[in-house]
Formats: sequence, structure tokens, C-alpha cells
Amino acid sequence: MRNLKLILAYDGSDFCGFAPQPGRRSVFSELKAAIEKLLKRKIKITGASRTDSGVHTLGQVISFKSKIRIPKSKLPLALNNLLPEDIRVMQVQLVGSKFNARFSAKSKEYEYLIYNGHIKPPHLKNLVWHLRPKLNLSRMRRAAQILKGRHDFSSFCASGHSHKNLVRTIYQITIKKKQLVLFGDRKIQVISLKFRGDGFLYRMVRNLVGTLVGVGMGKIDLTQLKNILKAKDRKLAGRTAPACGLCLIKVIY
Repeated sequence: MRNLKLILAYDGSDFCGFAPQPGRRSVFSELKAAIEKLLKRKIKITGASRTDSGVHTLGQVISFKSKIRIPKSKLPLALNNLLPEDIRVMQVQLVGSKFNARFSAKSKEYEYLIYNGHIKPPHLKNLVWHLRPKLNLSRMRRAAQILKGRHDFSSFCASGHSHKNLVRTIYQITIKKKQLVLFGDRKIQVISLKFRGDGFLYRMVRNLVGTLVGVGMGKIDLTQLKNILKAKDRKLAGRTAPACGLCLIKVIY
């Protein structure tokens, strides 16, 4: 029995998320169907992150055990021939028998992109949150320092979650401007917010982004943010940022 680790990239625009939902298109269902068609047997898949509807990834990780005889170097091409174009297996690795995509993870890194300009280029339609009011990045960076560390993040967890423990550790939050290269030499400036932590609650990153945007617009001050964090009340925090700007960059083991 071989234990396989697959690194995936997908455009989440047309999925209900990673996890299966009755009557809806999910990454899990498409992937499971492709693997079982290739192996001609049922398998149990474990995913590192249950990304929401519309959220993208460059580094989702899944693992499964199988007596598969196909060389791992040929697996990406074989699976990608069976998968829709908005999901790709980027890499396959053989790992130890105790490896589990979810429970072996040490930390995760997400990036959120904001286009802070008057007219959004159509090519960014499913990649960014478009905000016209100018954001104060210096103020947002100061706010990010308050959010770093180990806290109860109840104020940033959406309702309907199944978490028993709402304490998480954020190791790093980086907020900066960056250039995206489209066609030719055309460069588009966006704002990047990167979050690295030991784990994230249901819609936590999107709620953190929405709150930091509130700070950047001058609607929430730093004292308010400290009180929001302490209050453990989702109603006090900022809005939920749209899913389209969020991408799971990588899972660290």
C-alpha cells in the first residue's frame, strides 16, 4: 500500500468549494471521480483545507492510500487528462504511511488580492476584490500587528461552523503593493494581504480582510479592533470579503 500526496491548483470560481455538497459541483467530487476512474477502485481522500465556494488555490494538498502501480511521475498527466481544466494536479509525492494531508499540516498560507483603483481590468474579474476608496496601508499594517499571535478568533469566525476550539495562532500578516503581469508588458498594481497561521476558522481570512479594509478606510480604529478581538462577537467585526480574492498558496508540513 502506497501513501500518496498530491499538490493541487484550481480556479474556485465554478465550485461550491472543496468539500462535497449534494447537487453541487465540488473539487473533492471531481477529483475523487477522476482518481477512482484511473485506479478502477474506490478510495478515501483526505484534504488539507476545506476551501469555500469561489476560493482558489495554488497549493491544496490531498492524500490517499492505494496499491497503485502507475509510476508517480506519470500520475499528474494521467489524472489531468481525466480532470476538468479548472483543476490540475501539479505534483505527486510518495510519503510515509503516517502522513495525513489534514492532520500532518503545521501551518497554511493564504493570500488575498485587492484592486484599489477606479476601473478594474476585466482580466481580474475572478481574482480580486475591487475597492475604489483609497486604503491606508500604513494603518492596516499597524492593525495587523494586533491580530498576530495566539488568540480566540471568535469575532472572525462565520456562523454555521463546526469548530470546537476557536483559538488559532497567526504567525505573520504581510500587507503590500505588488505588480501583476498580464499580457505583454502590462503591469497591474494590486494590494496583497498574506496570512500564515497554524490553522484558520470558517471564513476567518475573509473576515480578517474585511475588518482590515474597514481600518484602511478609517471606519475602524486600532482601539476598536482590540475590543473586537476581545469581544468574541462576529457582529462587531468588519464585513466578509468576497471569495474571489482569496487563494490558498501553500500548506506547510
